[in-house]
Amino acid sequence: MLLIRNAEVEGSRDLDVFCHDGKIHDIGQNLVHPDAETVDANGGVLLPGLHDHHVHLFAHAAARRSVSCGPPEVGDDETLATVLRNAEDSTDGWIRGVGYHESVAGMLDRHTLDAMVSERPIRIQHRSGKMWFMNSVALQVLGVNESNGQLFRKDEWIRERLGSAIDHWADVTATSRLLASYGVTGITDATASNNAEVERDWSAIDLYQRVRLMGNEDLGHGSLKIMLDDYALPEIDGFQQRIRAAHDRGRPVAVHCVTRTELVYTLSALTEIGSLAGDRIEHASVVDESTLDLMLRVGVCVVTQPNFLVERGDQYLKDVDAQQLEFLYRAKTFLDAGIPLGGGTDAPFGGADPWAAMRAAVHRRTASGEVIGEQEKLTPEQAIAMFTSSVDMPGGASRRIAPGQTADLCLLERPWAEARDRISKDDVAMTVMGGTITYRR
Repeated sequence: MLLIRNAEVEGSRDLDVFCHDGKIHDIGQNLVHPDAETVDANGGVLLPGLHDHHVHLFAHAAARRSVSCGPPEVGDDETLATVLRNAEDSTDGWIRGVGYHESVAGMLDRHTLDAMVSERPIRIQHRSGKMWFMNSVALQVLGVNESNGQLFRKDEWIRERLGSAIDHWADVTATSRLLASYGVTGITDATASNNAEVERDWSAIDLYQRVRLMGNEDLGHGSLKIMLDDYALPEIDGFQQRIRAAHDRGRPVAVHCVTRTELVYTLSALTEIGSLAGDRIEHASVVDESTLDLMLRVGVCVVTQPNFLVERGDQYLKDVDAQQLEFLYRAKTFLDAGIPLGGGTDAPFGGADPWAAMRAAVHRRTASGEVIGEQEKLTPEQAIAMFTSSVDMPGGASRRIAPGQTADLCLLERPWAEARDRISKDDVAMTVMGGTITYRR
């Protein structure tokens, strides 16, 4: 039993919230429950626990014990070489790098990496998550001789070769604990390779969040995650059949659409097949007006990552045509059009802090302070709604703090009138999942 006193709840001040058997049992003033653990909110606002609608938890745990190889920490080839040479020994002897972008030293290959480090195996992941770069020692370990060191979409294959599909479970638990400190009580793991075997592994790990998996056909439930690459799109009939088969089993699809080509291809298929409630577009990074109209006709929700505007925005300003910048990571346009908009961090390919993602949605400033898409700014209330919607319908109605609701809660140390101007993880005072405190400052 848990009794939270003197909290702000849905705009009302000085309320007590009593939680019992994993649910919110009662809300009122001067509640009496002498046997309950009691926490004084001191006027802080009590919110539904945050749900990250797009994250990769195992990859995030691995990234936390990896070397950062891209901006802003690493900006040129000399710095990259220094970082790799000074990398500490890992338990498996590898140097594992993450976050690489070609602005540092171009598209890496085995020869470039050999010149930096030749005696230890190196694998560096591009920040998109699509590509690994290997030096010659690494390729030898993997048994690959005829390769330039660029391995595209080979995550599962690499894990199988290394014999470490699910490792460092303690790291995963620690990463889950970190997310709890942000007020996160639920995640949707968006890893396309999730299957029934991986699901069994998940069940053996101590976590501080409720987990919804999306994955491949073998998973059998949750959204079917489909990856697309615009220069290697699947044959249309096979693509449509995958979607039909998922829909026939009651599974919505979640399609990775970073480019306009990928998005139009997906929407065209759904136009032919018909959509299912819960069908999602992951990222929707570029959406022009004609594509927006198509999205409305099809009927899908969008899960976006506004944090990329901060983390990658200055590079977007260099790489993206000025006329296309207004179409990047749109937000207000979706809401105004009635398209449900959920929020995800895409960690580790983006920062894991959902409050940073919310701030980015409100301010839309790059790291250097430039604004991308002024017209797409959200209010703090709209931003937080992206992370408080139902797991089954990202961007739908926010979960309520009311009797009978699951006691997944995030307590901030200040009232919402103050917190909305900060939108900061530093305001999280306590996280509760199922009536149990999972984090307390």
